[in-house]
Amino acid sequence: MRVLLGAGLSAGLLTGCKKEPAASGTPPTTAAQPAAPPASMPNLAARPPMPAPPAVAAATTGAVLETMNSGGYTYAKLDLGAEQVWVAGPETKLAVGDKVDMVGGTLMTNFTSNTLNRTFDRIYFVNALPPAGTGGAAGAGAVAAAHGGAMPPAAPATPTEKIEPIAGGQTIAAVLAAPAPLAGKPIAIRGKVVKYNAQILGHNWLHLQDGTGDLTITTADTAAPVAVGDIVVARGTLSLNKDFGAGYSYPVIVEDATLSAK
Repeated sequence: MRVLLGAGLSAGLLTGCKKEPAASGTPPTTAAQPAAPPASMPNLAARPPMPAPPAVAAATTGAVLETMNSGGYTYAKLDLGAEQVWVAGPETKLAVGDKVDMVGGTLMTNFTSNTLNRTFDRIYFVNALPPAGTGGAAGAGAVAAAHGGAMPPAAPATPTEKIEPIAGGQTIAAVLAAPAPLAGKPIAIRGKVVKYNAQILGHNWLHLQDGTGDLTITTADTAAPVAVGDIVVARGTLSLNKDFGAGYSYPVIVEDATLSAK
């Protein structure tokens, strides 16, 4: 059976990075709101959106030709009849000749696994690799993301209401207008959570908006989750020109932040 390619990932799916702690992939884009872009900000709006990788069908059956485990994941080369493809999913006991279903999945091209020291021209990151015909339930929901195979989605375009910065703090627009003096330094930003995705590339990802701009924040993947609509204060380190590979880079991002209530 041929792998069916979908039109793209759903907006709620985790969507970026070419290198992982154990692999690589592709993450999100961030942009200041068009409401008040300072003159010195990069013109991110002019950048065309990157296409989401196509997905495989809900379940596609193949025979295992090769298999290996690395970094807590199972890599397998499957014979689908009309073609042979590489897949990666949660660590699963497989043997050559086994027939398995590819449950869900995202296609990555030129993917480098650091733990295997190998680059795959094409590989599908799947949620599960159950025995053929069992229709095994999807895995924890972020297998591709853990490899870097999914991109956290961009923030909504609708501006949020004006939210005042914390005492002694700055607005997002002010940070984006003059980020260089803040590079590598701790900053605190108050804003509303407009997008949240957990456990991608070893981090949780969120977008904060304060009515002046939009800023991407990462927290530890063990941090308590937040809900869209929460107003929080994010305290983290400002990084510039953070490149996750595959054309996805951040002129400004706040990394390893801790979150507290407003």
